[in-house]
Amino acid sequence: MGAYVNSMRALFSAAVTGGVFVLAVTTMTGCAAAEQQRRWQIEAVGGVTSPTERAAARQRAWEARQARRDREIRRARVIRVAPVITETKCQPTLAAVGDQYATEAGAQAEADKAWMQTARWQYGERFMSRENADDASYECGRSSVGSVVGQVFYRCRLVARPCRPEKSQTR
Repeated sequence: MGAYVNSMRALFSAAVTGGVFVLAVTTMTGCAAAEQQRRWQIEAVGGVTSPTERAAARQRAWEARQARRDREIRRARVIRVAPVITETKCQPTLAAVGDQYATEAGAQAEADKAWMQTARWQYGERFMSRENADDASYECGRSSVGSVVGQVFYRCRLVARPCRPEKSQTR
């Protein structure tokens, strides 16, 4: 029984010593972590520890940023240099081919639509009016090779010079 008591004493002694060691290491690690965190906080505010010094450091940093902003010259970007509306009344000649239609008059109306769409796309809405166009001419012809149940289709090509309306018409 004596050997058993001696081994129990050794075990108890090891447990107490180990527990104290674990407790000491945990405490030291916690203190070291808190100290490291405090150092990081001090470094983050510029090495200043007191609240009044930190506030003064923040104020100085803000004033430095404001001084940099005041030195910079802020300008708006220029997107377009030339005026949007040119002084020329008419644009270069434009040609468009319309869809096929059962009658020649319908094919001319389809060519008008296609020409107005093209003029609007290239020069803007101001130039798309067919009534203001100069030198307009139609070229019409059959678009179908044969006849489908006796029906013949036509297609027209409109060549005209798009012009903007007079100033009095835009009001």
